[in-house]
Amino acid sequence: MRTAKETSDDLVKEKDRFKLPHSSLSRSKWLGNMFWLYALQGLNYLVPLAVLPYLIRVLGVERYGLVAFAQAFAQYFVLITDYGFNLSATKRIAQDRASRESVSVLFWSVMFIKCVLFTVGAAILTILLFAVPRIHAHPEVYVISYFIVLGSVLFPVWLFQGMEQMRFISVVTGGAKVLSAVLLVIFVHQSSDYLLAAGILAGGMLLAGVVGFCIALAHFKIALHLPTRAACWQTLFDGWHLFVSAGGASLYANTGVFLVGLVAGNLQAGYFSVAEKTVRGIQGLLAPITQAVYPHVSALAAKSRELALDFIAKSLAWIGVLSLVPSVFLLLFARPITLFLFGNGAEGSVVPVRWAAMLPFVIAISSVLGVQTMIPFGLEKQLSRIYVAAGLSSLVPLVVAIHYWGATGAAAAILTVEVVVCFAMCIVLSGCGVHLRVGVRQQRISSIETGTQISRIYGHESSSD
Repeated sequence: MRTAKETSDDLVKEKDRFKLPHSSLSRSKWLGNMFWLYALQGLNYLVPLAVLPYLIRVLGVERYGLVAFAQAFAQYFVLITDYGFNLSATKRIAQDRASRESVSVLFWSVMFIKCVLFTVGAAILTILLFAVPRIHAHPEVYVISYFIVLGSVLFPVWLFQGMEQMRFISVVTGGAKVLSAVLLVIFVHQSSDYLLAAGILAGGMLLAGVVGFCIALAHFKIALHLPTRAACWQTLFDGWHLFVSAGGASLYANTGVFLVGLVAGNLQAGYFSVAEKTVRGIQGLLAPITQAVYPHVSALAAKSRELALDFIAKSLAWIGVLSLVPSVFLLLFARPITLFLFGNGAEGSVVPVRWAAMLPFVIAISSVLGVQTMIPFGLEKQLSRIYVAAGLSSLVPLVVAIHYWGATGAAAAILTVEVVVCFAMCIVLSGCGVHLRVGVRQQRISSIETGTQISRIYGHESSSD
């Protein structure tokens, strides 16, 4: 029989074995990544802030609504080609980044799959151009906007995030946005220039993709590997549940402009687009935090689940506060903010902005619960079920709300669904024994672990040999 002191000493040693080395270095890295992402988000916020009012005044709300509708339509294909890789591949890179061969194999497997999905998407778009009257009426703007998808395919955001080298994303994407903004002001002067505006916006994304792809090959010394069937199937399998999650979420979270334009027309799509971009500007202030924290948590969870949950619990508190303050501010001052940013032509966007004002807070909380907690703890399947159920069950109410109340109905419906999703995540995490306030010292959390070591650390085994 072992004494209590011997058992205690063994537990302390076992815990120490699972602690991450150089924690201060790791912390400085993700803080540095957060800085670069904030630099990018600053450009993401300031550039549209400067360009959007100009486009609305020059193109008019209806023409701008058409361009926004085509770009929203292209985002469906971006979603398909991303296939959840921005989470699944990021997670694998964060865990295996010390191996150049593993990174190279994964890189080419992901790029091959994305290229195949891009080709399939192009074929689907070609069919829709002839089959759908709404799209057939302005085929050029949809073809031009599809180059956004090619830029997304080429830019390996997941690689830079997994390597925790976000400065490249900031510099390349930010530079492309600034260049696009300058070209828009120089060349777009009247409503008939809407195709040129669409081309400049898509061209900026394509340029960023090409440059990002070249930097990734050179900086990370990616070796050429012909993707094998086994590697591609494994990569597809890893991203499947996250792809389903993104697909389910897109049915309500990223489909607003498209559905509003489809059901209520380009004018309401323009109003909703203004409201959406106003709210996303606030969300953008918080996105660098979640993007920088995710690979850090993924690497942390692979070493010590206890440390990971302690970190997540702390991040939940301060991310909640940081997101609540701007949401309340936007709710109280929706009218002056909207009219100041976009002019009197955006009067129809004021009420939708009010309904959507609390979205940054709700989405920030669900991001911590879903992306930063459920995925690192192996709950991708449960997360996908939440999003799919929410997406399918909300589609009809969303369409009905848009039919009767236009952009306002869309904003109210999306807010309601996001709140329900957040509560569903809390219920699932609690049911799996993941309680952020008390760490992982819960019996059922051991079922998520891959071995018995963590269970032994937390005292789930018998104290006797």
